[in-house]
Amino acid sequence: MAELPLITAIYTDGACSGNPGPGGWGTVLYFEGDGVHELGGYAAQTTNNRMEMQAAIAGLAFFVASGQTQPIELFTDSEYVKKGITEWIAGWKRRGWQTAAKKPVLNQDLWIKLDEVNQAAAAQTGKPVKWTYVRGHAGNVGNERCDTIARGFSLKRGTKLIQMAAAAAIETSM
Repeated sequence: MAELPLITAIYTDGACSGNPGPGGWGTVLYFEGDGVHELGGYAAQTTNNRMEMQAAIAGLAFFVASGQTQPIELFTDSEYVKKGITEWIAGWKRRGWQTAAKKPVLNQDLWIKLDEVNQAAAAQTGKPVKWTYVRGHAGNVGNERCDTIARGFSLKRGTKLIQMAAAAAIETSM
């Protein structure tokens, strides 16, 4: 397998046609030297929040599978995902996956997966993932591309993804 260049940033987004309804997610990984690798997927009956989370899970799982030891920054336009993984999750786990209002945490299955890959990425690099909120639909190239991928999958449009050969080899090993 060819050596993978350094991953410099991960962008993620989710979309839903109806909420709940058919959904899609998109992830764009940017590499040193202008390389790009895109991921995306579809769910028949889901919510926007679940798709936002799935995009982040896929991006971090790819990052962990790459073995990269340089810290990473993940960009999301979802305050739910950013706050959930950086602020709320410790309390949810402490309370047995209940909110402060003693109600079950929504999307617990995906929060557990996201927590696992987030912790694995931090362990691999020795630094926590830097979670950065970006405003959606504000002209940020990475966010706009993720939105296009996510919407395309949610509408079953067969969005063409940019795939790097070396990165595709990692993706198939995940």
